[in-house]
Amino acid sequence: MNTGLHERQLNRAFLALLAAFFVNFLGYAFIVPILPSWQTQFDLNATQATMLVSLWAVPLLLLGPFTGRITDRFGAGPTVLVSLVLLAASSGLYILATNEWVNRPFLLLAGARMLHGASGATIMTAGLASASILWPVRFGEQAGKLLGMAAIGGLLGPVLGGVLFSWGEASAFVVLGGLTLMVCPLMAISTSVVGGPNEHTTASVSLRVFFDDRILFRVGVLLAITTLATGALEAGVPLFLDDALGLSAAQIGGVLLVMVLMQGLGSVIWGRWVDRNGPTRYMLIGWLFVSLALLGVGLVGQVLTGTAAVLAMIVLLGTFQFFIAAAQLPMLPMIDPAPRRALGEGNPGLAFGVFGAAWAAGTILGPLLVGPMFDAFSSWALALGCLCVPALGALAMTYGNQDVLHECYAEEIQKRIEQLDALDE
Repeated sequence: MNTGLHERQLNRAFLALLAAFFVNFLGYAFIVPILPSWQTQFDLNATQATMLVSLWAVPLLLLGPFTGRITDRFGAGPTVLVSLVLLAASSGLYILATNEWVNRPFLLLAGARMLHGASGATIMTAGLASASILWPVRFGEQAGKLLGMAAIGGLLGPVLGGVLFSWGEASAFVVLGGLTLMVCPLMAISTSVVGGPNEHTTASVSLRVFFDDRILFRVGVLLAITTLATGALEAGVPLFLDDALGLSAAQIGGVLLVMVLMQGLGSVIWGRWVDRNGPTRYMLIGWLFVSLALLGVGLVGQVLTGTAAVLAMIVLLGTFQFFIAAAQLPMLPMIDPAPRRALGEGNPGLAFGVFGAAWAAGTILGPLLVGPMFDAFSSWALALGCLCVPALGALAMTYGNQDVLHECYAEEIQKRIEQLDALDE
């Protein structure tokens, strides 16, 4: 921990980051149980409906390195604050589109989702970059808490979105925007601690660096596969529960609640264990159980119906979410050291921004994969179960590269410990 900062200031800064991650992912998952209603209102097929989920990640894919440069140039604190204001503004666009107060409301709905995604992407990039600096040897634990809080936001998002939309439709987004604005004052008084401009910022970097470096490329691919799987399930599961099992928006929100609760619990647990024991063993455990859970989802969808199918899906999807955190979270401590070898010091935002693009690629491809598969084969069980194929590929990649991944992580952690010991002396 930085010795130059008072403990109370660090705690306040971390609270501000937790709140920012919470409202960010609250809005990301907020629309998921609303998708069936929008599908009917705007006469959308499965591909178009799942595309609305994918659009959230498009700005992160296109602007990931750019958001990183903004973070490094202007500081994580000011970047998160401005992003929160824009995040709240996107709620107003949702209201206009859902009430159809403009021509071509679906296009405005898509635009709102893009603005929402751009703001949320910058919050994630800047927040993780800040945490890597403020808590250098506890980054796995603190990143796990941030993602755990994000998961809580994702937990409450579909529940709150489903219930409020059932009561008041577009007015639900008034609540979403208001909650986002409430975080702004806390972040405003914490901007200097969360992070200011970096002195040795790299102006630009070629993406070729991340394809040429063995570790950078593999970590990016593995991260993309985790978000491909979660993005596909977040888009496909609500439509599956609506089409095949006839659940209401509130009931769909309840199933999603269990899913994200398990991911939040997993994020906190795995993050602490990674700091203690290294990352690769937990990645292998995670990918193994993720693959089995996805295969089970496909089989259950084909064999069971009614209440038995719902209960089995809750167990399998909860298992998936818990262990996807084991596969995903250990990679975050590797994101910071791996790019540093190629880019040098002073570029944490750029590092997380570039890998945010890998995160976004999976988030986009997941819904775009599952929607067309359903349209082609008319089977949600087949569409969701086939996700076990990339998961098994990730398991094989992790097993084949576990030594170099662990070496990258251990080398950087040892360097950080030595730097902190030197400061204490």
